[in-house]
Amino acid sequence: MKETVLTERQIEVLRLRAQGLSTTEIARRLGTTPSSVSATERKARENIRKAANTIRLVRMLEAPLSIAIPPDTDLNDAVREIYRRADEEGIWIAHSFPSLAAQIQREAGERIRGRRVLAEIEVVVTRDGEVLVEVP
Repeated sequence: MKETVLTERQIEVLRLRAQGLSTTEIARRLGTTPSSVSATERKARENIRKAANTIRLVRMLEAPLSIAIPPDTDLNDAVREIYRRADEEGIWIAHSFPSLAAQIQREAGERIRGRRVLAEIEVVVTRDGEVLVEVP
């Protein structure tokens, strides 16, 4: 197996869990305790989350386009600005206007109410047109 952030034991526990085995069944098969299996699985999922966050951070750092959306901006105006700036950079965004607005609203969480931006958010656009939303 290629190098990963997971240990062999974590991979084995996740593999067995994906096969539908219970914690007790996995413990029996691996010759350990259910609490050890639970701890191993919890740590594996934490490592996966951290790895995904790291990949997202790197994608954001390498993105050619970063747009700060200030408070009191209408979400529709923000989406128009994102499309305009992406066009200037020659980047095609693979989202319709409504789906991009919905993504920004979902990922910004409480920083947007209705169509109004309440607190600054940062939107980055990758070279391949992926839109990532960061809340400072």
